[in-house]
Amino acid sequence: MRAKNIRYLILAADLLWVLGALVIGISLRYSRQEGVNDFAQHFQSYSFAMVAAIVAWTFLYFEMSLDGFKGGWHFPTIVSKLFVAVSFLMVVLLAAAFVTQHFYYSRLVLFYFALAYLPGIVGGRCLVRFLVTSELRNAADRRCVILGHGPVARELATKIASHPEMPFQIVGFLFPGDPEISNGFVSSLEGPFTSVKTLQVEELLVQQKIVKLIIAMPQPDSPEVRKLIASCRRASIRVYLVPYWYDLYISKAELVEVDGLPLLSIREPNRSAARFAIKRAVDFVLSLGILVFASPVLGLAALVVYNKKGKAFRSESRCGRGGAPFEMYRLNVDRHAANPERYERLFVRWSLTELPQMWNVLQGDMSLVGPRPESAERVKYYSDWQRQRLKVRAGVTGLAQVHGLREQHSSDEKARFDLQYISNWSPFLDLSLIVQTVWTVFIRGLRQEPVAPQATSFRSQANNLVAEELIDANRS
Repeated sequence: MRAKNIRYLILAADLLWVLGALVIGISLRYSRQEGVNDFAQHFQSYSFAMVAAIVAWTFLYFEMSLDGFKGGWHFPTIVSKLFVAVSFLMVVLLAAAFVTQHFYYSRLVLFYFALAYLPGIVGGRCLVRFLVTSELRNAADRRCVILGHGPVARELATKIASHPEMPFQIVGFLFPGDPEISNGFVSSLEGPFTSVKTLQVEELLVQQKIVKLIIAMPQPDSPEVRKLIASCRRASIRVYLVPYWYDLYISKAELVEVDGLPLLSIREPNRSAARFAIKRAVDFVLSLGILVFASPVLGLAALVVYNKKGKAFRSESRCGRGGAPFEMYRLNVDRHAANPERYERLFVRWSLTELPQMWNVLQGDMSLVGPRPESAERVKYYSDWQRQRLKVRAGVTGLAQVHGLREQHSSDEKARFDLQYISNWSPFLDLSLIVQTVWTVFIRGLRQEPVAPQATSFRSQANNLVAEELIDANRS
């Protein structure tokens, strides 16, 4: 089944479950009343709410990509997006009831409806994923090989693994080897490093029952690669090409064909002033609310730090939008101390050290959601591709952070998530990432994760990251 058909099937199931959740809500609210006629009368009285919910959910489904497949299968992301969508749906229903003067709607019915609707649609997506994975797991027409072993090739393999609905199953890598040694390619199909000549590649792919070849190389036009593509065409192996330009990570790409000549259209995402104004307004309102709500906890934490160190807060120089420097506020706690005190471990584990950054958001230096700001020392080593992170305000949290990436991870790893966030930004995405952040902090606090070991210099971290990249490349 195609991914598009699966998405429409999930939407149909969601809309059908609107009726089921409404039946549950009415049944729980009027459980003391007996008789089929009474129930039918109550159900009919909520017909307007049912229509409004169907229309609103259809809009939210496409606007927020609620199918559960876009972005890969990440359960906390799916739950947070659905939670935000259901919350917005309830606001729409209450507003619609008020405007149309349906004052007889029971708030308990709507509350029970929400309680039933959310777990139902979450469970439905889990069931669809299980069925899709079971159906395609052993499909013979999905076996494919990636030509390449660089960062993009590894990222592609990771993303394909998180998309069970896609018609790909990665069974190995193939990449050009040292001509003096292998005179051809190095393969991971039959072992860690199997050298094969160009003429043997076709035989190897046929032997492994490979039906698709994905080329993810910076220079796919070499003579050896051209020969390989020709061999694959003779063997009826379908060939896919991954464009390697970094611009595509933050641009909308569209393939246009002119009499058989393919053209790749690159269009920058819409960054209108209205969108920035909406984001700024949401940032201001939410950060002010968070600061007011958390002020007792923040005040107590600041008092503890002040009594221990004589200074409650500190600032660190960071680069924001356009690379402009600003001072980012934190509690005066060394998060990388070798032997932190108990209160320091507690504050770091529950991210209380980051609460003062609400002031940065109110001042306009930061946003609630966006790429995490980095120091000028690290920014000056940015590639042109990584520098695109600076096109928007830095964030207190972001897509990279809810996927477990922290300051010690490389800028390249975080840039992939940050650029994905920039190109797909919406107010709904920000709200879902805030919910994910709260969930992530809560789980981390309960697990009592230890504080990171003693800090190292930026150059040492950079050297370690480069070494890790080389090791990973050799293992691929």
